[in-house]
Amino acid sequence: MGHYHYLVNLDKKQVVHPHEIGNGLKLCEQIGWEYSTSTVLGMLIAASCSKGPRGGGDFLSGHPLIGSWAGNRIAFVGDYAKRADIPGCNAKRIRALAGAACHPDLGKPTCGWINISPQVREMMTHEFSISYAGEGWLAIKTASKPTATDQPIQPNRRPIRLLLNAPETSGDNSRKPGLK
Repeated sequence: MGHYHYLVNLDKKQVVHPHEIGNGLKLCEQIGWEYSTSTVLGMLIAASCSKGPRGGGDFLSGHPLIGSWAGNRIAFVGDYAKRADIPGCNAKRIRALAGAACHPDLGKPTCGWINISPQVREMMTHEFSISYAGEGWLAIKTASKPTATDQPIQPNRRPIRLLLNAPETSGDNSRKPGLK
């Protein structure tokens, strides 16, 4: 077992269920790879792309979810959440309501919370030419770049950690623009 997290928008009462976008529920399974929940988060909060791309390197699909969370209160909320984990909110209740929205078959009240994972899959499919297959914890498959064995993409099970060893600078940079 582990600590399982959902990505939630506190203002819009929206939740992304990681299994429904091909990710694990543990935080380390949701970061550090191309189609991760952290990629989804970046797309949802990309304010400069909310009305379509403006330049090179922007998201190109123009999907209406891109940038739709810009400026909202957002959190990853786990099943071990305590009431005071999110200032001004009952994090434990939010996790329960988000869970109910992700599992409507349980018949628990959602109090207006909605699972936007199907729309997120659509956004990811349009932006990255991937597809999803299976039930429960969905598999991600590439549409444009099939692998030799056509196996689904598997998320990293551990976060990527980078150690940067920047070369030492010599000389006085105080007079160079931008290097003060």
